[in-house]
Amino acid sequence: MKKIFAFLLMLMLLTGAASATYTAISKVVSLDNENDYASAPASWDTLLGNGSVNYYAWPGGYDLILMVNVTGVKATNYLNVMAGDNPPAFRSDIGNLTISNWTDGGNEVRFIGPLESARFMNSTGYLQVSSKNLTGKLAVLKVVS
Repeated sequence: MKKIFAFLLMLMLLTGAASATYTAISKVVSLDNENDYASAPASWDTLLGNGSVNYYAWPGGYDLILMVNVTGVKATNYLNVMAGDNPPAFRSDIGNLTISNWTDGGNEVRFIGPLESARFMNSTGYLQVSSKNLTGKLAVLKVVS
């Protein structure tokens, strides 16, 4: 009986490892000092406005803040911070954080967060951000207390 449970456990672990196909974009910026925002522009990523997902490696033990610089907007649009997997995100049942109806013409900067790992970190340790009909840049800031 123990062998059966051990076999099933091993099979579940292998299945989980095979399904994790994320590529790391670990450009999380730490603002350790007041007025240290000057280091942030080096970490801007292109906002994938076609419904694709940006993946960011989540540094353990920190909350994150998104800086979104939208430069172009089309029709129906949204920015979606996807809820994580349970575990580790035991508050994932709250759901995704969706920000919609960005103003026409773009040229808008928003700070979104703090985002906590208890809601948004997926099982492989990433934050997932998706958007539709938005163009611009996105940066992730690590909250250091």
